[in-house]
Amino acid sequence: MSLQPLRITGGTKFAAGLAGILTTTSMAAGCAITALALLTTVPSEPLSSTLLFLALALLTSGAFVAVSHLLVRIALGRHRTGGSLTRFFRYQLGALGVGGGLGLGFFPAMIEADPIWWVVSIAAGIALCGVSLLAFRRARYRILDRPPRSHIGLAEAVVVDYWSGAMPRGAAPSLTVIRFADESGRARWARHLVAQPPSMLGTMGQVQYDRRRPERVLRFTVGHRRSAPPPVPQPPNPPFWP
Repeated sequence: MSLQPLRITGGTKFAAGLAGILTTTSMAAGCAITALALLTTVPSEPLSSTLLFLALALLTSGAFVAVSHLLVRIALGRHRTGGSLTRFFRYQLGALGVGGGLGLGFFPAMIEADPIWWVVSIAAGIALCGVSLLAFRRARYRILDRPPRSHIGLAEAVVVDYWSGAMPRGAAPSLTVIRFADESGRARWARHLVAQPPSMLGTMGQVQYDRRRPERVLRFTVGHRRSAPPPVPQPPNPPFWP
C-alpha cells in the first residue's frame, strides 16, 4: 500500500487495455492448440507438420500469457492488493479454456467426421466453455466481523478512482484505487483489479492487510460490515385492573 495518493493514469489504462486485448486474443491460441492436439491422433494427417504447428501454437499462447501478465503488473504497480494478479491469471486460464472449447466444437469439421462425433465433440466443447467461464464469475467474499488470523488487520476502504475501459467488460480488466486508514490512523492507498462489482467512485468495502508488513494489502471486498440491529422498544405492560 502506498502512503501517497495513487491515480489511474493514461499509462496504466494503456497497459491494462493491452493486457485485456492479448488475453481475449489468446482464445484463438487455445482453439488452435486443442484442434492441433486432436489432429495428431488422426492417422491420415502428416504428423511432422501437425506437431510443428502445435508447437507454434503453444509458444504463441505462452507469449500471450506472459506478456499480458507483465502488462497487468505494470498497470497495478507495486502498491496493489494481493489477489489481483491471481484473479487475472484465472482470467487468462478461462480465456484459453474457452478457446479450447471452441476448438473441440470445430474439430469434426476439420476431419469430416461422422455425425456422432459431431455430437460428442460439440457437447464436450460446450462443457469445457462452461467450466472455463466460471473463472469470470463475480467474487463472493463476505465482510468479516473479526480478523481471520491475528496478524491480519481489517479496515473500511473507499474507492477513490475507477476505470472500466472503453472496450466490452470482458476485454479489459477494470481497475480501482482504494483508500483506507490502518490501525495507526495513517491513510494508505492501493490498486485493485475489480473482481466483485459494483466498484465505482465512493463504493465502500473492507480491506484485509498484514499488520506485520503494512504495505501488503491482501484483499478488498465490496460491501459494508453488518452491525447488529438496534433493540426494538417494547410497550409497557398493561395494567391488571380494568
